[in-house]
Amino acid sequence: MAPETSRRDDGHRDGSNAADPTRRRLLGGLGAAVLGGLGGCVGGVLGSVSDRGFDEACAVGVPGQSSTESCRTIRGSVEVTFDHVVTTVPYALPATAYRAARDRDPTVPDAAAAAQTADFLDALAARLLDRAGSPVAGVRAAQSLTASLPYATDAASTGQREYVRHPAETLVDGEGDCDDKAVLLSALLSRPAFDCRTGLVMPRNHCATLVARDDLPAGLVAPAPLSVTLDGTAFVYVEGVQPVVPGEYASEYGERPLLAAYREQWYVIDEEAVLSAAVTALDRGTAAIVTRYL
Repeated sequence: MAPETSRRDDGHRDGSNAADPTRRRLLGGLGAAVLGGLGGCVGGVLGSVSDRGFDEACAVGVPGQSSTESCRTIRGSVEVTFDHVVTTVPYALPATAYRAARDRDPTVPDAAAAAQTADFLDALAARLLDRAGSPVAGVRAAQSLTASLPYATDAASTGQREYVRHPAETLVDGEGDCDDKAVLLSALLSRPAFDCRTGLVMPRNHCATLVARDDLPAGLVAPAPLSVTLDGTAFVYVEGVQPVVPGEYASEYGERPLLAAYREQWYVIDEEAVLSAAVTALDRGTAAIVTRYL
């Protein structure tokens, strides 16, 4: 969960919030393309690896990595909590996977696609489930993993308004914002150990994971969960910033309009909310967020 000092984009702006007709006509033609720039709160960090550069990081190590580790494999560990038990779970991934993630586009579609093919997370997901001891505790442990990562903003670390990390980046950097955590959580839950169909959902200035309701363990989902239906499949909203019950919002964010969802393609959930968010982005002088995905 984002600390109180996080510089998260809360949508605040000075001056009038009225949009002129020309701007509305422009935005009306953008459709789902606008969503690439609205796919989560503005935040995240590349961390010590990216700040120094990949090759130097390999030479000196990364947080949680053995000092004797070579550049071929990056090893580390993550701390998770489930059923009031705290445990440390190790992970390993090819250094080439991290390098490739750094070289790809930092957008929602690219990161979501990477989450579905993050085979290096197979062992970590299996360890989480094994340590937890049950499917219900396993999902909670995966949520705890992403929620425990420190929150920091994209702007502070990359100079970009929005940078959506691929799973390898978030795991190795050891921190991220809401969309980074949602992508990593969707990647973990889609691995064979959990075998869930996953996606992403974007409330205003936020991002969370979607998990097919039928794929979640019985008894885990909230009694009246927040859910959306995509291509005939019901997906439940699952937080990556706080290990709340699937189907409920994290306390910091509260219930907000769901702008869109992404699972292999964009689904507009609330067209008026998307238009309003895009107008706000233009009024703030951040038109590049809207146009760079056209």
